[in-house]
Amino acid sequence: MKLFAVVAFVAFASVLAEESYDFKCMTATALTTACTATTGTTLQDAKDLAFCNGPNGEDNNMYTDYGCGKCAQDKDGDVAGCLSCAMGAVEDPNTGCNPYKSPTFSFQCYVGKNETRCPADAGFTIACFGPAKAYNGAVAALANGGCGTCAAALKTSTDTEASATWDDADCLDCTTALCNTSSAKVLVPFLAPLIAALFFL
Repeated sequence: MKLFAVVAFVAFASVLAEESYDFKCMTATALTTACTATTGTTLQDAKDLAFCNGPNGEDNNMYTDYGCGKCAQDKDGDVAGCLSCAMGAVEDPNTGCNPYKSPTFSFQCYVGKNETRCPADAGFTIACFGPAKAYNGAVAALANGGCGTCAAALKTSTDTEASATWDDADCLDCTTALCNTSSAKVLVPFLAPLIAALFFL
């Protein structure tokens, strides 16, 4: 009977000694959710168990979830694109350590014959441009092609003859990575929307 009482007392004391740490994590662009980390020892131990998770901020990251706790696991460890952060090191428990990160998407276009990395876009938009099949002009900015749209390229071209020798019919836009090759010129107007749709499936 005495042994039972001792065991019961120890179990009750353990419950009373349990510490918890309340904190918040981001769940979207400006929203937070209440989280709790619990331990059976000290408040610091509870803080050490407090984590938030969210996208790791890298380009082309398809992971978009935010929340309490560490990243979910798969056979290789953290699920792809997820990053955990420790809330115990954050001074204000109401400020999540997983701030919202706008998705960025990087891609490549041809500039001349070179595969060129284009600036990351805050979204998931691919845009390359190149000369139309019938274009025989000498404007280097158009002949080489590059990142972005025809309209943007013409607007930013430093070629002084561009405005006089380059019009809408001379240039073609396309919307898949490395789509502005010479062999793709004739296909771009007809297949670009279909290819773009398939790319994101």
